[in-house]
Amino acid sequence: MVFKCQEDSFLQKFTSKVVKCEPTTEPIVEYGKVTKFEGYQITLENTILFPAGGGQPHDIGWLNNIEVLQVLRKGDEAIHFTKEPLEPGTVVEQKINWNRRFDHMQQHSGQHLLSAVLEKHYNLPTTSWWLGSDECYVELDSTKVAEDVMQGAEKICNAAIREATPVIVKFCTANDPQLDEAHTRGLPKDCMDTIRIICMGNIDENMCCGTHVSNLSQLQVIKLLGAEPGKKGKTNLRFLVGNRVTKTFQLMLDREIALTGLLKNEPSKHEELVQKLQKNLKVSNKNLQNVLLELAQYEAEKIKSATTKPKYVFMFKKESTPEFNRALLKGLEGEDLFVFLASEDADRPKEGQIIMQGPEEYCNALGQQITEILKGKGAFKNGKFQGKVGDLSGINKCKKLIEDYFKSLS
Repeated sequence: MVFKCQEDSFLQKFTSKVVKCEPTTEPIVEYGKVTKFEGYQITLENTILFPAGGGQPHDIGWLNNIEVLQVLRKGDEAIHFTKEPLEPGTVVEQKINWNRRFDHMQQHSGQHLLSAVLEKHYNLPTTSWWLGSDECYVELDSTKVAEDVMQGAEKICNAAIREATPVIVKFCTANDPQLDEAHTRGLPKDCMDTIRIICMGNIDENMCCGTHVSNLSQLQVIKLLGAEPGKKGKTNLRFLVGNRVTKTFQLMLDREIALTGLLKNEPSKHEELVQKLQKNLKVSNKNLQNVLLELAQYEAEKIKSATTKPKYVFMFKKESTPEFNRALLKGLEGEDLFVFLASEDADRPKEGQIIMQGPEEYCNALGQQITEILKGKGAFKNGKFQGKVGDLSGINKCKKLIEDYFKSLS
């Protein structure tokens, strides 16, 4: 069966009858993300909502006012996933989420064009492709794709778009000789008798079940984002088509405007100024580390030279760093002290790092209790504990625990 969406990819509304409705717990898959689902699967006489296939994700839309969350193909049927049931025999108006559909059409047709150009002009066959929520990529049978190849392929693709190359759909039977001319990696095992061929002028003929534009001018533009290593010696070439290009450009423009305001210079000077800021920051960090090291040494000497030597040291300063704590700890090595030092994670205030060190008797009495209160992970090794903690809100409770313990020893 050829679904209505495959006959006319631009249909946005269509009326059809419910054939069957059954409960289901099959999960929803959205751009590779799996979500648990409990509802109904509805079969219609025909549908404009595309079931996932050919690398293209499923459509979403409505049957009357009931939302369709997923559509899958099973044999010659399209299964619509909904939260509410519909009685068999009910006539429903199908409505499609057109923004999502047109985006998928642009990316899918763009992939056909890009794959054809890469193979025809650069001998780089596509072995698979991925249509994601933000970006797409084609997997190429090559360990590397040169920059000049990407620039050349993009130029050829955009020339075909400017030339408004027509895209037509041919329908063939399984034994039609026209299939010998079409390009494909092979048909699905449950493929029905009628087969669609997507023809892009003299650029490409490819067997495909997906929805496509009717003219390459509807792609607007294609932009290659770069290549990165794929699996088993292959390369993933990332790309955007049509509205995704303009959307991404707007996001980049907004970031540039914001950065211009922060740096107070023109965009052409951004790179130069950021490099200068990074250099200054590196120098400042080095100076800060030197100051922290001197401060840690000073604190250690003050503790060691105290008239009455303390039994423990408890220190938690939000501005302290793990480097400061380690330097202080090193300065107190060999002293008969229980030392507890904590620092806060700048990005996650409730989380941080702790270091404990001291005689085995003190560590055994306090270590496990402290790590439980602060939700820390790890164990003492050679009289020292160093690790991350997940909840610094209990820091005062730990302080009191340590104070009460050493009072009990007096």
